[in-house]
Amino acid sequence: MLRINWRFIVSKLAQITAMGVLIAVGIALFPQARCAVAQTCDGPRDRWCGSGRCCGPTNGYSAVTSCVRSTSIEKAGVCTEHGPGFDEPEIPVRCTNSTNCEVTEVLGSLTDRLSGGYWAVGACPKYAVAPHEKCGVPDTSKNRVRATCCSGGGGGCTVRYAPPTIDDGYTVDPPNPIVWTQEQPPYGLALGMTLNDIKAHGGQDTTCGTGQRANITNISVALTLRQSSIDWILGELSQRYIGVHIKDTYPKYPETAPFGHKYAVCSTGTGVIGAGTPDAELDCRFFRPLDPGKYDVTVTACQSDGQCTTKTLPEPVAVWLMEITLSEAWR
Repeated sequence: MLRINWRFIVSKLAQITAMGVLIAVGIALFPQARCAVAQTCDGPRDRWCGSGRCCGPTNGYSAVTSCVRSTSIEKAGVCTEHGPGFDEPEIPVRCTNSTNCEVTEVLGSLTDRLSGGYWAVGACPKYAVAPHEKCGVPDTSKNRVRATCCSGGGGGCTVRYAPPTIDDGYTVDPPNPIVWTQEQPPYGLALGMTLNDIKAHGGQDTTCGTGQRANITNISVALTLRQSSIDWILGELSQRYIGVHIKDTYPKYPETAPFGHKYAVCSTGTGVIGAGTPDAELDCRFFRPLDPGKYDVTVTACQSDGQCTTKTLPEPVAVWLMEITLSEAWR
């Protein structure tokens, strides 16, 4: 015969009651738990979030507050993002509206990042930096996300973009550049060259069908001498000229032309035309090629959500060596 130990049950009754109260309070305070345990996450605030998501009282957001070089100032490098959500705790926010789950209050600092229902995470103004080039201050108008306390994402449809794209084409001026310090009529000594008409396009909305595209924030370019040209210089060319060696280091980044030079105008501005719009173009990036040969052109384009694309363009730049006639520096 089954015998019930009432004395044991009574002794544990207080603990069982306390545990039940704690579970009930937890579910009441945290809508996400209510949604997961009982699927009763169906208030107006929760329905505003969309199917399968609950509205919590608080949330946290990232913010880019500084851009730091990955290397010392003497070397080329990239810019890394720092701030809350990257290497610090996220900025807490609160949602108190009764009919939606929009953020109503920023509990921490950076209150200016909340505007019009969106939170501006921000982004570094450039990705790649040349030697002695600074990363700059974060662009706080970029990388905006819907500011809500919804679990698993914002209310309605959150727009997400494809990565930026880069066109294959570009132009070189002059069309047949020669190595720096060699005379190039009619300009005289040391003409150098510029790269122009490098075009990038912001990625398309891939989630909400709005037709919107991200804005291009920066385009940068670098040159790298091909290994076949290095082999030609150290092999065949070194047999014709004593002391021939590779004069430059790579990758090679744009430089400032000397005062009064034909391309001195290229030293002003970033060279990016249309920055902050979906279609942008990089022009007038000046280089002094010290070695003859074929140079691969590598372009990096970044857009407003922080995504970047790096692409080596199909056609290299050919830099000629002037002997009796122009010499090919490749095979």
